[in-house]
Amino acid sequence: MKPIPSRKRIPFVTDLLEFRQMITDPIGYCAEKVEKYGDVCHVPIPGVENYLIHDPEVIKEVLVTQAGKFCKSRLYRAMKRFVGEGLLTSEGSLHFQQRRLVAPAFHRQRVQEYAQTMVNCTVEETKNWKPGEIVNISQAMTNITMQIITQTIFGSQIEPGIVVKVSKDIGELIEYSGKILSNPVYLICLEKDIRLPIISTFYRLKKEIDSVINGLITDYRKAQIPESTDLLSMLLQSKDEDTGELMSDIQVKDEVMTMFLAGHETTATSLTWVWYLIGKNPEAEEQFYQEIIEKIGNRLPDADDYQTLNFTKNVFKEALRLYPPAWTFAREATEDVEIQGYVFPKGAVLCWLQYIVQRNEKYFANPNDFIPERWDDERIKDLPKYAYFPFGGGHRMCIGEGFAYMEAVMILATIASKYRLELPANFNTTINPVVTLRTKDNIIMNVVSIIN
Repeated sequence: MKPIPSRKRIPFVTDLLEFRQMITDPIGYCAEKVEKYGDVCHVPIPGVENYLIHDPEVIKEVLVTQAGKFCKSRLYRAMKRFVGEGLLTSEGSLHFQQRRLVAPAFHRQRVQEYAQTMVNCTVEETKNWKPGEIVNISQAMTNITMQIITQTIFGSQIEPGIVVKVSKDIGELIEYSGKILSNPVYLICLEKDIRLPIISTFYRLKKEIDSVINGLITDYRKAQIPESTDLLSMLLQSKDEDTGELMSDIQVKDEVMTMFLAGHETTATSLTWVWYLIGKNPEAEEQFYQEIIEKIGNRLPDADDYQTLNFTKNVFKEALRLYPPAWTFAREATEDVEIQGYVFPKGAVLCWLQYIVQRNEKYFANPNDFIPERWDDERIKDLPKYAYFPFGGGHRMCIGEGFAYMEAVMILATIASKYRLELPANFNTTINPVVTLRTKDNIIMNVVSIIN
């Protein structure tokens, strides 16, 4: 049995100081501990036997080989208040059943069918941009991804006014959820049902959204439109391959809420970082625009272009490496577990930060630099599986990875085919690690020119 390095403790004093540091700067705190103690270390916090694991092989054991000995962490259990028992939060046999039911909606062919919606939503959001203007790219990415996920879920069968209301309310609910889930005090109050004003507002918004979605589900079931390809219709038509049973209305509602969270917030955050990184790296910026000129020209992109825009995909992939939107994961041991010679007790929380793992110089040369070309290097194929995993891994790997890549490429290519954007001189920002890894400041960019 290997000994696990552990931080020294003076009860109450160091616990309080460490906890404060972890809350105010979680990434810096964890990076400091990994540098001091190594890729596997014991970092207890009040009430939790907490372990940091940043060895890809240990992570693989947790996510794949011995996944059955772990469950989702406290944070994910709290998220059930937002998304219910959707794919993001469900466990065991329920999760496997739901994954089978949801998977057809994210088949490659289906994702290709959504490409036109992705382009159309991008055009609509950016159509009034003019040379010389300054645009809030953070807000633009938020608006575009919200419209895309709303339209792909509901299609064209509902009134535009309802779409606008759902989009607005969902966006507001995501904001409140982020504030609650990233604050330990609010999180405890949520778990204990202590109705602070922010908690009460959260529940009010959730009730309103649930009412609208439940109404849409009822209307869709009555309509029975088999040829519809929007995500809601597909969920309502999906049958369990073993029992032949349809998803319940509650299951459908929970999956819709999960799709809003996973299909909007994470992609918007990632694309915001993409524009920032492109703007800070002139050579990559020029190569990105040149690819769009050569492959797209003066037309709008379509699904067929996805396979040809290799550098654009590499740009997105590299942004996900440096700034993974789901920047940390955790699992709780349901029994004593031995992994790679280390023994973790029942109840231990094992957590890791993709932000740290994916910047490890053992696996990536110049790990803090934005180098999209690294993904064309044949040697990258020799990476350990869990040295790069922005979409998670194992049987819980994000089912929407293909959708996210298609969405990112279509949005980036659509904008770059019409506009040349630049960061203002000397503009800088840093990370804001809340539920997703946001930028600390809104990213603003100059519209330099319109490409005809």
